[in-house]
Order: sequence, then C-alpha cells, then structure tokens
Amino acid sequence: MRINKNFGGVYCESERLYIRAIQLSDTPLIVKWKDDPYTRKMSVGVDTEITVDNQERDIARSIVSDNEVYLIIVLKATNKPIGYIRLNWLDDNRRLGWLRFGLGEERGHGYAREALRATITKFFKNGLHRIDAEVFEFNHRSHGLLQDLGFKHEGTRRLAHYTNEGFYNIYILGLLDSEWA
Repeated sequence: MRINKNFGGVYCESERLYIRAIQLSDTPLIVKWKDDPYTRKMSVGVDTEITVDNQERDIARSIVSDNEVYLIIVLKATNKPIGYIRLNWLDDNRRLGWLRFGLGEERGHGYAREALRATITKFFKNGLHRIDAEVFEFNHRSHGLLQDLGFKHEGTRRLAHYTNEGFYNIYILGLLDSEWA
C-alpha cells in the first residue's frame, strides 16, 4: 500500500471530521495532547519525555518517511485540530500496520470512533491487509472502542507496562481487511 504524503489536503473525511497529513506547524498541538496527564497515563507513558524539540523531530521524520502515515483529525465546523492517527508499517509491502491514536480535549463526543472508521476504511481500500493495536489494560475506553470497531483480542503481554501504581498488562488486538464491514 502506498500513501502519497503530498496528497495536498484531505486524506479522508466523515460527517463531522476531515483527516489530513500532519505538518510541522502541528507540533505545539501534538506536544499539548501527548503531555496531557490523561493521555500520558492511557497511552504515551508517564516517564516519556515530550518536548517541542523531540516532537518536531519526530514529525519531520514522519513527513519524509515511507514507513508511516501520521494524520491530524480536524473538526469540519470549526477547522480545529482535535487529535491524531498514526500508522506505522510492519512490513516492506505496506500491507501490515500498527495503529496509534489520541484525542486532545475533545473526548467523549464520538470523534475517535468516527475518525478511525473513516481512516480504517481508507487504509483497507488502499490495500492494507491487517492492523495491529496495543492498549494498556486500564484504558477501558480505547479497548472498548477498538473492540466495537471489530478488533479482536489476540494476546496479552503480561505485566509489560509499569507506572508508579504498579505493573499492568498490555492487550494486543488485530483487525483484518476481511473483517471490516
């Protein structure tokens, strides 16, 4: 699967959202979202260093890389960026991907579900065969969302994530193109 990083605008859209390629100018938002205490706990990790410099380098690498797609979720009504979706290739043929996603302060409105549904549909239409995802056991919202979208539990990395509260499992989920409705 080949995704043109220079698609110049909207990658895909849904009723309330459009999803576009990340830009260096998105760096402050990415830092704000990833440095949020809730996001740190649920997905980034409390000990992960999040700075403007390291996120700008990461975004710059992503923009020129053939090994991933880094997208921004935007509200159509206000043109406000509200989150991100990221897919890293797990194979040279770009048929297997590893999904990550996050929202800023716009949680609880169904935007992640809507954005993931549109993006996953586009990924599969472009030839993706399989999507992998990982969720910390205490991230019930993301785990439930992925299961509602059709991801299947495929394994557990037992006590593989540490926070200052202890060790936790990481759930491994997968979705095949043949399972996507």
